[in-house]
Amino acid sequence: MRKLLSFQGLFVIALLFTVSAANAQSLRVGVLGGVAVGDAGDVATANLGVDGSLYFINIKDKVDIGVSTGYTRFFGKDETVGGFTVEYDDFAYIPITASGRGLFGEHIVYIADVGYAVGLDDVDGGLLYQAKIGYTNSMLDAFFFYRGISSNDLDISTVGLGVSFKVL
Repeated sequence: MRKLLSFQGLFVIALLFTVSAANAQSLRVGVLGGVAVGDAGDVATANLGVDGSLYFINIKDKVDIGVSTGYTRFFGKDETVGGFTVEYDDFAYIPITASGRGLFGEHIVYIADVGYAVGLDDVDGGLLYQAKIGYTNSMLDAFFFYRGISSNDLDISTVGLGVSFKVL
């Protein structure tokens, strides 16, 4: 069931990107890395990911709306409790979000994403929310981010840094 859900999610993402590409104003792809905090910090040390955002609706001169997706892996930590070592497994998510991107002035970018994180590796998916703020120019965005995923069992949070490059 999980593999089917993941395949369907990937198919929807690919369809959205393909249909929207004709009207795309901006396609950005990037990498990000962070430190697990909150409940996630109990079982994971850090996370790395890749993401892509396609902005195709221009609200104002400096505000665009679109979709975003990617892949994020959290690295499980090892803990010693009472002389026994507990090894937590790595786990991953595929985020599927609506994304808004805006500018303060010419070089300060802010991005807000809201959607769903499809859980992989036997972890539950959940509501995903993310905020980014940073520097932008005609070729790239460099940003700080906070991402949260609320699932039935726990809240997965991470803070970190990322960079995305304008492809289109």
